[in-house]
This record gives sequence, C-alpha cells and structure tokens, in this order.
Amino acid sequence: MDEKRGFAGFIGKIKETWETLPTEQKSKFIKIGIALLLVMVGLLGYVLSHRGKELPKEVALQQNKTQEIGVNVDLLQKTQYYEAQKQLEALKKELEELKKEKEAEKEVKEKESQKEEKRVEKVPSVPPPPPPVPAQAQVSPPPHLAAPPTPPPPPPPKPEVVGDIKVVSKEVKEEKKESSQEVKETKKKQVYLPPSFMEATLLSGLDAPAVGKGEANPVPVLLRVKAPAVLPNKVKANLKGCFVIAEGLGNLASERADLRLVSLSCIDKKGRAVIDQKIKGFVVDSDGKIGLRGKVVSKMGAILARSLIAGLFSGLGQAAMMQGYYYYPTSGAEIIKPGEVAKTTVASGIFQAAANLQKFYLDLASQTIPVVEIQATRNVTLVISEGVYLEIKECDLLN
Repeated sequence: MDEKRGFAGFIGKIKETWETLPTEQKSKFIKIGIALLLVMVGLLGYVLSHRGKELPKEVALQQNKTQEIGVNVDLLQKTQYYEAQKQLEALKKELEELKKEKEAEKEVKEKESQKEEKRVEKVPSVPPPPPPVPAQAQVSPPPHLAAPPTPPPPPPPKPEVVGDIKVVSKEVKEEKKESSQEVKETKKKQVYLPPSFMEATLLSGLDAPAVGKGEANPVPVLLRVKAPAVLPNKVKANLKGCFVIAEGLGNLASERADLRLVSLSCIDKKGRAVIDQKIKGFVVDSDGKIGLRGKVVSKMGAILARSLIAGLFSGLGQAAMMQGYYYYPTSGAEIIKPGEVAKTTVASGIFQAAANLQKFYLDLASQTIPVVEIQATRNVTLVISEGVYLEIKECDLLN
C-alpha cells in the first residue's frame, strides 16, 4: 500500500510540474516522446527481423537438395565423348569403303589396259636360231632328202585401169562407209511428230465464207506457236515460235469458223535448218470446242431491197405497156392503140430497164454470201490429228 501511494504521489508531482510548464516546453517534451517511440518501434522491428532469420536455413537446405538433383557435368562430357568416338568410327568406315572402291576401280582399269596391250602386242613367237654348225661337221645331205626350193612370192596385183579411173578395193570400201554414213544422216534428219496439241496465237483475222463459193475457196490464216507441243505420256517437243498455216470455212449452224491445218514452218536460231512440212489437224477455241466462235455478218439485205424496188418498177412499166395495146380475140393479134404510142414506148423502156436492174441486184446478192467474222490475236489450241515425219532441211538463210 505504501508503494502504491508513493507511485501515485510521484505521478501527481509530475502532473503538477507539467501544468506549471509553459506551452513551448510542453511541445518540446511531446516531440521528444514521439521520437523515443519511433526509436523503440524501430528496435522492435529489428529484433523481430533477426528472429525470423531461422527460416532461410531450411530454404538453403532445399537449394542444396535441388543442386544435388541437378545434371552431372561429367556425365554430359562422357556422353559427348562417346558420341564423337562413334562419329569418328563411322567416318573411318566410310573412308575404308571408299578406298576399297577406288582399289577395285584401279584393278578393273589395270585388267582392261592389260587386255588391250595383249591385243595390240600379239606377235607370233619366233623360236631362237639354232647354234652354228662347225665347218667340219657340215655335210651336204643326200639329194633325195634335200628340201625343195621355196617358190618365189607372187607379184603384187596390178590395179585395173578403166580410162583414167583406177579401181582399188580400199577406195570402194571407203565409198561404202560414206554411203552408210549418208543413210544415217538422212535418218537423223527426220523427226516424228505424233498426234499432239500446242497453244498458239491467231496472227491474222478472217472472214470465213459460210455458203456458196466459200466451200471451194477457204480463207488462209497465219498462227504462231507460243508454247512447246504436248505429246503423249507427258513428253514435250520444242516447237515454240513456229508458224502454222490453216484454212477456214464458216458454219452458219454453229456460228463458228472451222479451221484445218495445212503446213508447219520452223527455223533454228542460227538459220541453218528449216522445217517446212504439211500437217493434218484442226483448231480448238478457248471454250474447248472445235472451231472459232465468231459473229455472222450478212450484207444481202440492202441489195435485196434494191432488187425489190427494181421489180416494182418493172411491174408498173409492164402494166402501163399492156394498156397501150389492143387485143383481138378472134385473131390473137396485139396492135398499139392510136394516140398511145409514146406512152407505150416509155412504159416498155421502164419495164426493160427495171428488169435488167433487178437481175443485176440478184446476181450481186448471190455473191455477197454471209461470213463469220473472227478478230486477230486470239489464243487458240492447235491439235495434230495425224502423226507425221518432220524432215529437217539444211540451209543457210543468214548468209
């Protein structure tokens, strides 16, 4: 109890002294107290932070464990070393195989060279000459055992002479060789073109006649091949740049111009070889149908209208002319009425002129047949319908 009273008295004295202090000192004491509190809080935080440093030991242990589980560098180096050794062994094997192949090739070449040398150096073996017989031992053989005399060699054959021309067997052989070479060259100068197709461009347009005289007089057309020809089994022939001549006729039923191929012309880049060959085939339009689609043009309408007008005038002239005649039914005679001679002559002239004009217009209309117009620079497809041997002719166009 005495302690409590002493503590309470101490606090009371502090209060009294606090109240007696001026405001400036009170503010200073308050600031000092706040600073002390802050220091105390910092110390407590530092102590707590040092107490929590026991945890990183466990973390360090876990890190050590992870490091123990990590990859072993020695093992990696060993595996790389073994792989490098395997690659070196494989390379050595390949080198040995290459050496064996080269040695085998050398052996084959040596055998071939030895065979050629044996063929070239085939010389009949000559026995060595017998040793010389001494003069004392030389005895003439008996006449019945003496060797017969060797016959003299035959004289060389004389060449046959016909006029100033000599006939020799070697020259004949050379001529035979040359003839065989010429046959081979003639064979090489022909190229077979089977049924095929190729893309081309129509260089010249045409007005294909449809009926009448057009059947006997087709219109020629020029085409240029713009891509290699496609042969059977995906084989291609380089005919790019060649010219093709075709003939066209109109067809009113389909409003198309049917073209048939006539000839093929090609020249090499150096101008030393020419192909000018007749071919058979037809032309296909871009829509895949035979013949070129065009526009039907007929100019007969105006001419027929003129012939109709001429016929009307002819009929009027004939009617006016008939009115100027008098017909006797008993005798069947026709006599010009008096006073209508001038009218009748004018009417007859109109009749004759109109009739002749009508005939002229009819003849002109028969000549102006309908045509199928086709413009140039159209892409088409040429089809070779029958195989042909293309003969390559040698010439020099540039010189």
